Amino acid sequence: MSETTPGPTGLLAGKTALVTAAASGMGRAGARLFAAQGAHVIAVDVNPAGIKAVVEEINGKGGSAEAHVADLGDQQALDEFLTAVKSSHEVLDVLYNHVGVTGPVALEYDLASWTRCLTVNTWVPMYVTQQMLPLLRKSAAGSIIYTASTAGLTGVAGLPTYAASKGAVIQFMKSVALLLAPEGIRANAICPGATDTAALRSDAQEGVIDQTIDAIAATVPMGRVGQPEDIATVALFLATDASKYMTGTVIPVDGGATAR
Repeated sequence: MSETTPGPTGLLAGKTALVTAAASGMGRAGARLFAAQGAHVIAVDVNPAGIKAVVEEINGKGGSAEAHVADLGDQQALDEFLTAVKSSHEVLDVLYNHVGVTGPVALEYDLASWTRCLTVNTWVPMYVTQQMLPLLRKSAAGSIIYTASTAGLTGVAGLPTYAASKGAVIQFMKSVALLLAPEGIRANAICPGATDTAALRSDAQEGVIDQTIDAIAATVPMGRVGQPEDIATVALFLATDASKYMTGTVIPVDGGATAR
């Protein structure tokens, strides 16, 4: 009797998931969790070493992932990446539009910095959604997940451009949800609050990073900032049939910060 190799197991067994900005932070946590739950992960990031490390870790633990390096804010690189995905995959089950940048501070923007922020945060998820839709339509239960932000719900005095871009993501998601609901493709958004990532730490002054995080945590009802895994578990929920009657939903993951 010949032995057969068992297939992947888990909540996303046999599914394919695309995760943008997967080299670190919340994107990395999402890619790792999706793979641990049986998905083949298409991981893309601008950081070559970071994305290689994530994919090697996933594959080394028996998961399945492929690495792509691209600055998605560059239209040519974005198109080349999407062409590669479409040429090697016939079906996409989960599209996790996570990539984003904080953008210019306060009103210190010019056309270039404003455009970069809106391009990465708004145009990229819009365009990737459009281009991946033919593959999502071949899935039995396509799910699109957008990373918005609590800044898109409440505003942030120091990051108005970022807040505007994330507010746009929320409204785009709702419209996509309405548009695609008859086809059985769902769209939802996660709004992370302050989360302990490299991006958050890079915004803090050198030497006072821990104090800065403690100060932020003191403003959160639950008394701490989020961890990347806090966001990843919600993304997994939205990627699976556990949320099959949810579309057009905005989910703050912020320790209660927006409950006030």
